[in-house]
Formats: sequence, C-alpha cells, structure tokens
Amino acid sequence: VLSHEIAEIDMKKVSGTSYSKFQLLLFENYLVAFELTEEETYNNRVDFWGNAVVTKRNVKRYYQHFKMKDFSEIRKTSHDKETSYIHLNHYQGPSLVPSSSLVFRFPFGKQSDCEDIHNKLEELRKKSSAEIMKGSDHLDHDCIVFRKEINDNSEVMQHESCKDCGNFFKGKLQTGINCLTCNDLFHKECFASNKDDDYGTAEEKFDDPEDLLITPTDSREDFYLGEMDQKNANKKLKPKRRGTFIVRFSKDRFVISKKPHKNDPIRKEYDHLPVSTVTLTGEKWIYLEKGFAFKNIDDLIKHHRKSHKLYFPINSPDSELTERNSMTEEIQTIAPERRQTNNIPQINVEEPNNSKDEFMHGDISKEDAEERLTDKAEGTFLVRHNNGTYKLSMVLPNSRKFKHSMIHHTEGKFSLTNQKKFDSLKDLVDNYMNVSPKNK
Repeated sequence: VLSHEIAEIDMKKVSGTSYSKFQLLLFENYLVAFELTEEETYNNRVDFWGNAVVTKRNVKRYYQHFKMKDFSEIRKTSHDKETSYIHLNHYQGPSLVPSSSLVFRFPFGKQSDCEDIHNKLEELRKKSSAEIMKGSDHLDHDCIVFRKEINDNSEVMQHESCKDCGNFFKGKLQTGINCLTCNDLFHKECFASNKDDDYGTAEEKFDDPEDLLITPTDSREDFYLGEMDQKNANKKLKPKRRGTFIVRFSKDRFVISKKPHKNDPIRKEYDHLPVSTVTLTGEKWIYLEKGFAFKNIDDLIKHHRKSHKLYFPINSPDSELTERNSMTEEIQTIAPERRQTNNIPQINVEEPNNSKDEFMHGDISKEDAEERLTDKAEGTFLVRHNNGTYKLSMVLPNSRKFKHSMIHHTEGKFSLTNQKKFDSLKDLVDNYMNVSPKNK
C-alpha cells in the first residue's frame, strides 16, 4: 500500500554524474522512482522560416525500484548554506555500492522538505528491517520476509494469497511472511495474530456487519447514468436515502456522486469524487486512490463500495427513502417495528438492561447457533453470548449459509461497526431489522 508520494525531487545514483527530476512513490518496503523528462515530437510541419515544428510534452517513465531494507543508512548533509542532501547508502560489507545508493538534492528554501522526507524514509527503513512478529500459531516456526514483483502482463492467478485469511497480496510490489515450517505465505498481520482456544477450536472469525448495507449490483446499469453535470446529479440524489451513489460522465472522465451515509466521515450533503486516468505500459487505467488502479469502472466501484460507503446504487429499490429505512437517517421519523423470528427455540437470559428478549439464546457455540438456524427462513437471526462476547448469527439470503458477527460492548454501549452505538441490544437489533431484506 502506498505510504507517501513525492511529486518531484532532484535525484541521482552515487555512480551517476548529474541530477535529474524524479517522482517517488514510497511503500512500506520499496521506493519506486519514475523519471520526469520532456519529450520532443515532430509532426512534419514547418514554421514561417522553414524550421520544423517541434511539440514538447512532459513524460513520466518507470526508472527503477529499490528495497528499503537494502539502505544501510539514511543521512542528511549540507555542503553549503544553500543546498541540502539526503544520502541513501547501500553497503556490502564495508564497501558502498554506488549503483544502488542514492542522493537527493534540495535547493535553498527546501530545508523543511529535506527534513520531512528524511524522517519518512527513516521510518520506512526501520519498519522494513523490523523483526518478524510471530503469532501463537507460529511461535517456534522458521520464517523469512516474502517479497515479489508482479509483472505488468501477469494474470490474477499469478498473485499470491494469504493462507490465513485467503485474501490476495495487493499491489505491484507484494510483501508478507513466508513460513518455512508451514510452507505457506501470510500477511504480516495474520502471521502475528494470536489465536484463542475457545471450545477446543481456533478463534472464531466474524464477518463485518457493514456488509449488510451494501446492495449487490447486477450490472453497470444499476449505478451508471451517463453524461451528467454536478447540479443534475444532486437533483437525482436528493430524494434518495443516505448511502446512495451514482456514476456519471463529465468533462471526459467518470465521477462518483454520493449522498453520504451516517457511517461516512464526509459531512456534506453531497460528495463528488472524480476518477483519474493513468497510462501504464501503453494501457489506460483508472483510479480513485493512488495504489489501486483498474481497467474499467465496474471493477473500481466493486473495490471501493465499502471504503467509500457506496451502499445503494441509484437504480436499486434499496435507494428509495421509505418510512422503514428513514429510521437509519439522521432524523428518525417512526418508532422501530419488531419483526418475528420464525419461532427459533428461545432461551431467556438476563441482559445488562435486565430485559428478556426472544432473540437471545444464551451461552451457545457457533456450531449450536448454526444448528438452531438450519432450515429457517433467510434473514432469521439470534444473538448469543459466550466467552464474555455478544455475537450475532443469521441465515444469509439464497446461499443458505450462515453469517456470524461480533457485537462490541464498550462503555455501556452496543455496536456492530463501532460507529453507530446503542444503549441496549434490543435497540441495536431493532435498528438493523430495518436493513433491506435483500441484504439480510
């Protein structure tokens, strides 16, 4: 994942003779350099005096990438009062390797930039050289850092995935942990995690309850409205519920327009996110955030649905503002309505607010919960409490599978997402019973 970007800097290798302009992308384990040059093209035209007409344009080309851990030291120098330097030195034994050692130059007035970039580089170098943290599953295992560069023409199947969580390693320059004992690859976070033995099994994994809000899309027609300006986009979004989004085309690029949900840190009535374009190896890619580029708008939207709170596509019935879902808006208009749960066997237990609710099933395991929910209608759920933690178990639509989510209980409040908090389990359940049945 991209950590820092330096738009333009004077750089050269120690083995070089002159400085050139570069753009730098700083990742956790890599420094990636792009050379900034000016390219001249001739178009077979001449000016009034018969001279060939030359067109100049700025060009950015991939130059080289460097491993942060290979830099043995990163230090600042000042040869005079007007110029500062940062040296990134790579040593083999006692000898400096000039071809893989770099020098950054900062002219007068850029001393603060020099200090800031030095601190960022030093922080990344320390992280890349840090000792591997081992979780409870790997305490006595032999392991090394895993690094891999993905070729521009590689297919998805060439990307490695984490043995623990199953997710792919992201980015062109991938890094993780190679456990030699397990003979598998892991994300650093997964490798360092500690597992608890609960009922004789590994720690139970929980799904993210925010997924309940995301309405699936069948095609681009669910959210794409074609050519449209910002004013008309706002008009389209005005009668819709919060979390609704559209994709439109304006001024030669895609724009994502949304009516921010309460979960969204954006506090505007409407938000408009321009989609940028970049050309890599002769192909056009689009991106919303640097570090994640896609070939088409469908894949971009799919990736950012959760991170940018794009919950309800404009043409989905779930985008309509109704009395039921208006309770999840900023102003609650009606009291929550209780919904029956198809007569799941009930176990009454005392709750912190001393109430007894039909959804509570006491101290039961994940397996017991799934057994009780088997053959129940989609959306049927129960709440259980074991090992000091409240958990929500429910039947997913269509798939007949089960979803288990942890309920957080902090400072007397209950929450699924740690964003919207409730005074009691009953209030939490009443709120989420108003999510569209399609997403339960």
